[in-house]
Amino acid sequence: MSSDELPILNRETYIPTTFRQVWENLPKLLLAGLLFAIYWGPALSLALLGLWGPAFIVSVLILSPGWAALLAFEADFSLDRHARFRVMFTSFRRLWKRGVGLGLLASFPLVAAWLSLPVLSRPQAPIIVWWGLAADALALLLLVVLSLYAFPLLALYDVSLYLSLRNAMILASRHILNTLGLLAMGVLFALAVLYISPGLLFILPPVWGIFILNNCKMLVDEEMREDSGGRNR
Repeated sequence: MSSDELPILNRETYIPTTFRQVWENLPKLLLAGLLFAIYWGPALSLALLGLWGPAFIVSVLILSPGWAALLAFEADFSLDRHARFRVMFTSFRRLWKRGVGLGLLASFPLVAAWLSLPVLSRPQAPIIVWWGLAADALALLLLVVLSLYAFPLLALYDVSLYLSLRNAMILASRHILNTLGLLAMGVLFALAVLYISPGLLFILPPVWGIFILNNCKMLVDEEMREDSGGRNR
């Protein structure tokens, strides 16, 4: 994962640089948020209709690679380069298989939990079902954490699915505070959509994406500098 061409980020410049990139590219980010609705709209519509099975399938086949495509488009902002909207569509095709792979991984605990709900509605549900639901929740949390790094690794470095997951696990385990910060931001944005305005769903995902991309790039730069310093000793 060569990062020689990437602008150097560190923990002092991460937040101001990210806010600057959001502000300078705000019109394009707003339009990107509208285009991103093409990818999340079908899954949300099916879920609102109570068609959870089709919603899961559409999320895996469209929403997951669509998120990878949005981050690939925003990667040019993160690199301080001119971004072209066609990248959102060309990247969807290019990253489709890897995006679907990440979506499939996340869908397994969700589907398992969904299938457990009828059993939990019984007056006396077996304790093993509750343990299974807890395991599903833990697995889903782990996959959400890995997604905070796996998707930007695909967008920034075009790595394989295996490498994106392996490096995501390394970054998430070594930089827990960064991971918790991004998770907290995602939760706050989700609450804002639920309790302030659903219209924020067109704005907040691309903003969150810039923070996710810059965090990933910053940590990869740190890891590479540490590896280089260790070899030079």
